[in-house]
Amino acid sequence: MAKSLRQSRHRSRILAMQALFQYDARQGENPGLEELSSFNWIDYAVPDDEREFARVIIRHTLEHIKEIDELITERLVNWEFSRISPVSRAILRTGVSQLLYMANDADAAVVIDESILLAKQYDSAETTGFINGLLDDVRSMKNQQSEPVKKAAPGEKIRIRKRAK
Repeated sequence: MAKSLRQSRHRSRILAMQALFQYDARQGENPGLEELSSFNWIDYAVPDDEREFARVIIRHTLEHIKEIDELITERLVNWEFSRISPVSRAILRTGVSQLLYMANDADAAVVIDESILLAKQYDSAETTGFINGLLDDVRSMKNQQSEPVKKAAPGEKIRIRKRAK
């Protein structure tokens, strides 16, 4: 990946994270995709490629926000979703969204690395391990589910494969 594309994607992920932060902060207002992807808090002209990639992340995240939040909540140990800092919550939401719904657009390792970098830049350094662990768990879960499930035709026998532990 060219350096300029990496930088562009990084800036797009920052915009998406900031938009999801606003979504959280203004939840009573229920801001939608158009409002969140207007990037009216930015004081420079956002290049089209950055705007479009950020918009895709925001759209997927908003479309699947309930499933994403449930997935995150299921992975919390002795912690509550509401206690996650709003910045970490925004980073996790956009990271999970990219891992699950944008696998063709972004490599999982890159998504996790970028999420860790966002945590270092915009949240506390202590959250990096938490974000890394949670997103890595989501990636592992997705990889386990990626095997297609074959339905048997009437009268057809199927083999049950044991999962390796």
